[in-house]
Amino acid sequence: MILRKSRAEKVCIIKWMQAERHTPKDPSSGTAVSQRSPEGSDWLASAPPTATSPFVRDPSQEAARRAEPHSVEQRLRTLVELAPIAIWVAEGDQVTFANRAAGKLMGTASGADLVGQSIYTLVKAESHAQLREQLMHALQHEGEFGRLQARLSHQGREREVEIALTALPDHERTTVQMVISDVSQRNRELRESEGSRQLSRRLSANVVEAREEERRRIARELHDELGQSLSALKMDIADCARSGELQEANGHVAMLLARLDQIVQSVRRIAADLRPLMLDDLGLGDAIEWLANDFSKRLGIPVHLQVDAIEPPPSDKVSIAIYRMVQEALVNVARHSQASKVQVALHVEAGELVLSVRDDGVGLPDPPSQRESQFGLLGIQERADALGGQLELNNAGNGGACVVVRMPLAGEAANRRTPGQARGPGGARP
Repeated sequence: MILRKSRAEKVCIIKWMQAERHTPKDPSSGTAVSQRSPEGSDWLASAPPTATSPFVRDPSQEAARRAEPHSVEQRLRTLVELAPIAIWVAEGDQVTFANRAAGKLMGTASGADLVGQSIYTLVKAESHAQLREQLMHALQHEGEFGRLQARLSHQGREREVEIALTALPDHERTTVQMVISDVSQRNRELRESEGSRQLSRRLSANVVEAREEERRRIARELHDELGQSLSALKMDIADCARSGELQEANGHVAMLLARLDQIVQSVRRIAADLRPLMLDDLGLGDAIEWLANDFSKRLGIPVHLQVDAIEPPPSDKVSIAIYRMVQEALVNVARHSQASKVQVALHVEAGELVLSVRDDGVGLPDPPSQRESQFGLLGIQERADALGGQLELNNAGNGGACVVVRMPLAGEAANRRTPGQARGPGGARP
């Protein structure tokens, strides 16, 4: 019977035979003689021949170890190639690798079509300076990511993208990996949304303006026609009482005159609420003063005013907007604040009108509540937005709430504020 040996077993036997043949032995005992290395250390101790340990090496395992790095590299390359997001690697400014998604993004059959091209020919010229800056930063700061918005162009195809790039390690800081996200659709939807928001804002501003004009007309008619008619009726009744025609009903006449006075006052108040005529006749400062005095008289809450003279006077749009904001803020104080005093200030600061209304009440809730009482603050927000201003809501350190509105003097900057610039209402008071 012939026993076949494996290749590994044959290598072991050969190594053992070579070790036996070349090992010096003592003629008297037959044991191996210890030898020393050039450095002086024993590399073979004396031992019986049967104790020799053969050197074993399996060539198949060595081949597997040599093939393992290549296998890992192939798996990683396949993983990047099949990634759903565009990725390319650039050495200097030349593309050395681009995956399938990058080819699809640029409108080519595969990412290999982009290899060899300069990244500056793929990125539009307006983004070159920012791209160079981000590349230099990434190469000089290993492990940090650079980001930029850019437009890619290839074979007449343009895409808006967001690029995240970082330097690859062990490449002498000359190679960068760039992950490219297509944001064309997202940006288009954002622009459409912003356009709709601006259109809604203009429509809202037109509605407010039309409503204010209608209020002005009704207030003028109430004041001029109904108010004058009631005053004339009061004078006629008083003349009849003095002439003796109504002597028998003097008590009743006095009651009628008192009631007429109440009706005239009510008409004047309604007209003033609709549109304060003194805003047109005397200006913004006097109108705010009248509003504060009326508030104190009706609710018994003192209002301290600090209204500076504004030259030149603000436009009609700004004036009525400021007046309505003060009105809404005072109504909010009356309904929710439980305050004992209010401070109203209006001044010019760095080319802007700054209005502040502070109280010593319970303050604004945190987090804000969603209630109908919040609509007053939302109205202030909308008026500020319509004129390019911004609203700030804070709680004072010593208690109470603070409403601050900043807006351009001329009111011509309407709709120029970018989304998110103003801080919206924090909610009505509880």
